[in-house]
Amino acid sequence: MKKHNFSAGPCILPQEVLLKASGAVMDLNNSGLSLIEISHRSKDFVEIMENARSLALELLGLEGQGYQALFLQGGASLEFLMVAYNLLESKAGYLNTGTWSDKAIKEAKLFGEIIEVASSKEENYNYIPKDYNLPSGLDYLHLTSNNTIFGTQVKNFPETDSPLVCDMSSDIFSRQLDFSQFDLI
Repeated sequence: MKKHNFSAGPCILPQEVLLKASGAVMDLNNSGLSLIEISHRSKDFVEIMENARSLALELLGLEGQGYQALFLQGGASLEFLMVAYNLLESKAGYLNTGTWSDKAIKEAKLFGEIIEVASSKEENYNYIPKDYNLPSGLDYLHLTSNNTIFGTQVKNFPETDSPLVCDMSSDIFSRQLDFSQFDLI
């Protein structure tokens, strides 16, 4: 009997998906090469990536609207660094609502001034701060939409004159959103 996984993170995949994926790992499209052996510049790999990007935008309802889907290496921690490295010139605002936003703040502090606009740390992150003032002149405002460890999720995103950057690693496909309010996800 197949086991069930109810934890946060990877889900249980249907058997047919596992079989197709395992077949591609052994021999991609009868090429004699494994999916994990082909060049990232090869026609097959480029086709796989273009299809994945297209499907991601389609699932989000964003196809044909000028958005780009990026698949990046390094996981959340490296992406926290990349945001600050590329966007932080002077100061940025961070809403601290859990472990992941706390890690993002730590990484961003390596690149400039970080203003914690609000935090629920003192209450063990058991709520999302709502009434807070955003300073002017921020290079960007960063928040984490879903805090899997503490079970909290941002339902309403702040209106801001600064670019809005949101870590939606764990919930981007879980609900319909107005993506025009974000500058980087």
